[in-house]
Amino acid sequence: VTHPASRPGGSFQFASPLLIEDRMSGLSVRSSILTRRSYCRPLNEEGTRFETFGQVLDRVIDHQRWLWERALGDSLNAEQEEELTELRTAMDARRVSAAGRTLWLGGTELVKRREASSFNCSYIEVRTVHDVVDVFWNLLQGCGVGFKPIKGALFGFTRRMEVSVIRSAKTVTDGKGRETNLESYDPDTKTWTISVGDSAESWAKLAGKLVAGKHPAKKLVIDLGEIRAGGSRLKGYGWICSGDGPLSVAIAAICEILNRRAGQLLSKNDISDIVNWLGTVLSSRRSAEIAILEYGDPEWREFATRKPPGFDSGPMWFRGQSNNSLLFWDRPTKRQLKDLFELMISHGGGEPGIINGRAAMARAPWFGGLNPCAEILLAVYGYCNLSEVDLAKYRGEDAALARDSWLLARMNYRQTLVNLRDGVLQDAWHQTNENLRLCGVGITGIARRPDMTAYAYRRL
Repeated sequence: VTHPASRPGGSFQFASPLLIEDRMSGLSVRSSILTRRSYCRPLNEEGTRFETFGQVLDRVIDHQRWLWERALGDSLNAEQEEELTELRTAMDARRVSAAGRTLWLGGTELVKRREASSFNCSYIEVRTVHDVVDVFWNLLQGCGVGFKPIKGALFGFTRRMEVSVIRSAKTVTDGKGRETNLESYDPDTKTWTISVGDSAESWAKLAGKLVAGKHPAKKLVIDLGEIRAGGSRLKGYGWICSGDGPLSVAIAAICEILNRRAGQLLSKNDISDIVNWLGTVLSSRRSAEIAILEYGDPEWREFATRKPPGFDSGPMWFRGQSNNSLLFWDRPTKRQLKDLFELMISHGGGEPGIINGRAAMARAPWFGGLNPCAEILLAVYGYCNLSEVDLAKYRGEDAALARDSWLLARMNYRQTLVNLRDGVLQDAWHQTNENLRLCGVGITGIARRPDMTAYAYRRL
């Protein structure tokens, strides 16, 4: 889109056929741009042609069919196909929406191989090396991560060591590098070398190697030379490759934390810093996080003040990667609240957030923590997607609202019929999803329905 101020006549010029089509269908300029940016995948390697919204919906419905038929072990019958047609009609009218992750990746080959990528939100307690790998893996899928740092099993390096990060010299025309990590240790020179592969699996496992590394090395060499250049579009995920730049910065910073704690346990705030650094690696796809710690924990005050005024323009800028919230299991006293609010004000007024753990547990007995936006009560090793119903589109159509909500809930349930045993994640993720199958159906457009009373909501 070209801004009016840059063109004679001052009107918007649409550079994409998609935007022309959507404007003609009555969408606002803003909606057209957001649809094109967030949901329409490129149709060619050059990134000059993109899906229409109708093609996005076709892809999403194809994925629904694939999930459903895999679960049934058979083709859909006429009635089931009609349900998918009805669902597509409601989505095309912008009355309901699938999760953003479904709109972006649904129907692709990647989401069928790495089924964790089909979720928007996740939650984990970070206590082991495997948990660090899982955090990074989820972030690399574009999945938001809620986490609680747990002290006791994660340590710094065995000893302080010199760290050397070798940057990639690849250009866009060089293409992909070797996909797997290669690791070696020379006992004579006491040099530990990791040549990092050009794949999400290798990057996730690199994080695990660093926090697990027990080599008595004097020098650590991290060679990023196999990583493709930034700027190219990833065929599977569809977003723009960040290259090795953000990774090189994050890895050097994580190694500094591990050096600073050489021979010692990592604190909870050390773990939070490591997870925050991992969240900075993707450049073109947001990696949202929320960090949670219980009020009264020995480290709670340091945790609550992790973002001092001006932190975002200084060396602690990476801490902006996560929202930080304190979990209360008991009702705080007025004195505790006064102390907490004064702490907030003295550190910029934004954090920490306050989580009512008792109310969360009453609503969801599986409650372990929250997603980054804090609207979903998640289990440890739990995933969720949030689909949406626009109430404003159903004025005077209560039966249609109830029907479409039912269709959307069934669609969201089918999105949980996944195999999360992908060779990277711990099996706990698959088991939790098999047992819980958490679904989210949200409502929007409430302010545009003053005609709906509280009784009407309950009746629906």
